[in-house]
Amino acid sequence: MLKHIPGKTNTKADILSRKDQVNTKEDNKNVQLLKDKLWQRRTIAEIAIMGENKAREESGILKEIRRIETREKEVIQALERNDGTTWEEDRLVYMEGRIYVPNNKKVKKEILRENHDSVDVGHPGQQRMLEILKRNYWWPGLKEDVKRYVQGCFKCQQNKVLHQRKAGELHPLEIP
Repeated sequence: MLKHIPGKTNTKADILSRKDQVNTKEDNKNVQLLKDKLWQRRTIAEIAIMGENKAREESGILKEIRRIETREKEVIQALERNDGTTWEEDRLVYMEGRIYVPNNKKVKKEILRENHDSVDVGHPGQQRMLEILKRNYWWPGLKEDVKRYVQGCFKCQQNKVLHQRKAGELHPLEIP
């Protein structure tokens, strides 16, 4: 048990605090973990990937969303309220900072497919897919569409882990 001494803190000394020669201020100051060439290659690759994804997204889904001019009643009312959470910019409607997707099965299916089936996402499941989609997109019934899409995915159902016990044998009732 430590005895309280006025003016001193009750901390237990460890091996590093006892050594005077340990200089933590200059520790690892000149250590470079990633060489300059590798850092430059990685940065250039990330920029190229970001540019490619932006160009692909701009050419496909966003152009299609801009082309569709139908809007749900809920979205029209939110735009009329003009409370700052919903706005229109460059023929895209933003609901709470996320892109509003009109009621078009083709566009919604493409967004779901891109955020579920692509190699870099890798069949994330309902919760993670919903989280990914909510970062950028919004439409009424988003959660139900994600649930339906994931439940219809053959690979997801094949790899799904069941946490229930297997059902026991049936014991039919005797005939009276």
